[in-house]
Amino acid sequence: MSIFKREKSGEPTAPSTSLPDTPYAGFIRVEPAPDGHRYPIQHDERNEGKTHGDLAATAYHLLISGETGGGKTRTCLVPSLISWGPRPAVAMSSKGDFAELTIRRRAANGPVFLMDLSGEVRESELKGVEVTRVSCDPCANLTSDNEALDLADLLMETGAIGAGDTGGGGGDAAFWKALARRRLACFLLAAGWRPDRTRPGQRVWGGGVQWALNACETVGDAAAESTGGTGVTREGLDEDAVAASADDDLEAPNWRSAYLRCLALGSTHAPSLLAARAMDEKQRDSIGINCQVALSAWADTNVANGDAPFVPAMMTEAGATLFIVSPSTGAGATPAALTLVQIVNYWRKRVGRLDPILFVLDEITNGSPIPAKRFLGWIGEGRSLGIRVVGAVQSTSQFELIWSQAAVKVLRTIFPAFLVLPGANEDELMERAAKYAKPDERGTANVGADGRASHGRDRIRSVEPADLIPRRTGEARLLLRGLQGVAVDLPDMSTLDMA
Repeated sequence: MSIFKREKSGEPTAPSTSLPDTPYAGFIRVEPAPDGHRYPIQHDERNEGKTHGDLAATAYHLLISGETGGGKTRTCLVPSLISWGPRPAVAMSSKGDFAELTIRRRAANGPVFLMDLSGEVRESELKGVEVTRVSCDPCANLTSDNEALDLADLLMETGAIGAGDTGGGGGDAAFWKALARRRLACFLLAAGWRPDRTRPGQRVWGGGVQWALNACETVGDAAAESTGGTGVTREGLDEDAVAASADDDLEAPNWRSAYLRCLALGSTHAPSLLAARAMDEKQRDSIGINCQVALSAWADTNVANGDAPFVPAMMTEAGATLFIVSPSTGAGATPAALTLVQIVNYWRKRVGRLDPILFVLDEITNGSPIPAKRFLGWIGEGRSLGIRVVGAVQSTSQFELIWSQAAVKVLRTIFPAFLVLPGANEDELMERAAKYAKPDERGTANVGADGRASHGRDRIRSVEPADLIPRRTGEARLLLRGLQGVAVDLPDMSTLDMA
């Protein structure tokens, strides 16, 4: 795909070369020198030799920071998504307007999927495009005990946010979350696909995440009865009784059915749920509550809306696009984050066999608050995995609402490219960029008491943080590798030709 500015006459300027495997970050802006000339860029390696109006080269991942209403969507996010061309992309926003602006262009490349976690996307915003509506059901993608355990970890990390809390926890809360981890994995496995006992070689659907949510709230018959076991390690049921119970109805959502389903799957986590059933009532309640919190997002009917479950394999179709509408308030945060994690995991297992996929994530801290360790891992290894991330925030300080200050510091240090718009207040980024800019040298002359002159050279800052701050709408500073980068122009999407 190529992207270039349209002149006022309506005719495009000479097009740039096809976009590299990096996001869009505007066009180089070079202020005229005192002699009136605009000289090529010399201080930035990636853009060295480029001149005013050339497409700016950026990194594999780009974080955009700018005040609300500052034009991030129309000047940055839309061009990034459209110019990605016939490669897979995920676009997330809090409203349907992002899809409305891009859906026709993306539909020309391939199938379009919509995960509406708000329940508010209007048909008019879909522009008459054929759209497959999907939902997030984490149970639909599970194939192993390890995947279930990893999913349980993620849900424990993000579940509190989906329930309206800030996540985290320590002390007793952390202990009970750790104790609930394998039990939650059991509920997730039990609610997914399992062998059909009546049709050899066939599978039967376990009811999905809503079944798991209901199951973790109901222990079932004969729980916590004295059966001769130790409770913590085993319930002590007679093996013949367990075997006989396997023929019972497994549809009722409760701990007992979940255990028997996992037993049929041969899950190594099944004994942990069996042991938990024999604990005293308070212990079971603590485990159950943590599992319920982890799955609480699916109590929202906008999340559990009955649409077909999304599976990452959908994104392997040429030019596929997934639009996620995740409101800044409500239960959408957990399923949105989970969907992104599942896509990354799918790409990780198929490195080199799939086209790179682009994530364009507006208001990322609100719509999909991904745990710090996972998100920072994507930035560190995403290039080799085939993952490209474009995120937008009003300020990087928003990450402190969901991460620790230490994690936010790491983010500002390792993220390869920042696009700072007016009003972002990114003092730390600007100070670092100015600090590491190549210094200027100036000659000095001093006259001593004896009347003799001495000459020397001083090294001084070549740029101050205030010099890097964009002042006008449509302008930005592209910071690369922690250095001063380049000034860029960000034309409105209506003035761009994206072919």
